[in-house]
Amino acid sequence: MAVKEVSKGYLIDFTIGHIRYREVIPSLHNKTSLATISDREVTYRMAVTTSDETALTRYPNSKILQKAFKSEKDELTINDYWRIWYQRGQSQWELSTKRGYNQKLRCYILPNFGNVRLKEFRPSMFQDWAAKQTLSGKSLNETLNIMNGIFETAFHDEVIEKNPIKLIRRYKQEHKEPSPFTKDEIIKILAALETPYREFFQFAIYTGLRTGELLALRWEDVDMDRKVAHIRKNITNGHEKEPKTKGSIRTIELQPEALDALECIKSSCFLDSYRVFIDPNTRKTYKYADGLRKYTWIPALKKAGVKYRYPYQCRHTFASTMLSDGKNPMWVAAQMGHADWGMIRKVYGRWLSNNMRAIDEVKEC
Repeated sequence: MAVKEVSKGYLIDFTIGHIRYREVIPSLHNKTSLATISDREVTYRMAVTTSDETALTRYPNSKILQKAFKSEKDELTINDYWRIWYQRGQSQWELSTKRGYNQKLRCYILPNFGNVRLKEFRPSMFQDWAAKQTLSGKSLNETLNIMNGIFETAFHDEVIEKNPIKLIRRYKQEHKEPSPFTKDEIIKILAALETPYREFFQFAIYTGLRTGELLALRWEDVDMDRKVAHIRKNITNGHEKEPKTKGSIRTIELQPEALDALECIKSSCFLDSYRVFIDPNTRKTYKYADGLRKYTWIPALKKAGVKYRYPYQCRHTFASTMLSDGKNPMWVAAQMGHADWGMIRKVYGRWLSNNMRAIDEVKEC
């Protein structure tokens, strides 16, 4: 018998083409219910046998009919489709980008949304999850960007009719104002460092170069006679590459303190024929900067009695110092590898307020 009485109602159970179909219908146990559910079983069986999908209109919540007629696309989950999105895009991504994507997928997306069917996902699912997190707006937006890529791919593949992620408003990102080092702090920090670490951070403070640009700098990129350096390479996650933007490929002017750092390196036993800065322990190119931060930078700040800030504040120190000294914001932007002075205005507004003459010069241009 295809209809059996169970504790909570009646079980419809039949097999067609070696596929078993089962569904429990909640109901009271009586002759009327049994007759009604027996009729439903006949409808189910006929629909599956004749591939009649119209039965889904009559019984849209039927597990048997959904199993029989729902397409493979209807069953695709986020866990299924992130792989398709990732496979198509990974050849165009930098290693650092892949690393960031993998971290967000592994920690946030797959554990919380991986088993959700693409067609069943709702914006409120992400919003409810985000409301419970302590993540920054930046991290939430980065996670949202990945999910948008997954759903946009599914949309273009006609797996879903619309991308639900586009209905989610981006989260507010808090802007952290730079905390550059004072002249007194710079003196203390450099005094707490030994060669070649002293020269590395002195050069960083007086050029504003990004960490990867410092690691990749070659002697062939430096023209000490003309007092310039050509920024052509960047090292990220152990790999040398060209900078992301055209503005990052630039020629910078070397301040006297930066030139002094180079002279000290040249006269030291840590001079390398290729790289300007090498790991003094291995005598090889730096692949990562985290060791510099942990084992050199942090101890130096403690020894100097200076409040801890990330090494990236060396870059902020350069910008704020140059602006305070009256340098044109456009010149500062070019030195730092920005396409225009918009980022300078946004990040270093406090120092620009003391540099009105330079701002007027920019406006005139």
